[in-house]
Amino acid sequence: MHRCLTLLLTSLAFVAAGPPRATGALPPAHTKAQAEVNVLRVVARKWKATRMPGLVDPRTHLLEDNTEAVCRGHGPRRVGRRYSRFLCIVRPHIHTRRQGLYVRYRALAKGRFAVRWIAYRSR
Repeated sequence: MHRCLTLLLTSLAFVAAGPPRATGALPPAHTKAQAEVNVLRVVARKWKATRMPGLVDPRTHLLEDNTEAVCRGHGPRRVGRRYSRFLCIVRPHIHTRRQGLYVRYRALAKGRFAVRWIAYRSR
């Protein structure tokens, strides 16, 4: 009887304490869809239209119709298929293989993000 009571009290103490908590906070993370939308929002505003033929209309400085962004998560995956870093390609609807603007996307705290231009491949 004494042994059963000890096991019962020990298990209740563990349940009351809850699961062990991580000491450090997790880095910010975004979903793939969120990263793609953010990249498309930034592309036309941040870089010159003449440097990206086929993506941005040089007259209006808006993205061409059906321009798409495809992002792939890099690094460890967070809860809910979220990542802290992405490699994204922004390309026109009709494109050749590997054509497009390659950018690095990094999630920051409070919903912010940073986008860095890697290269533009026209062919």
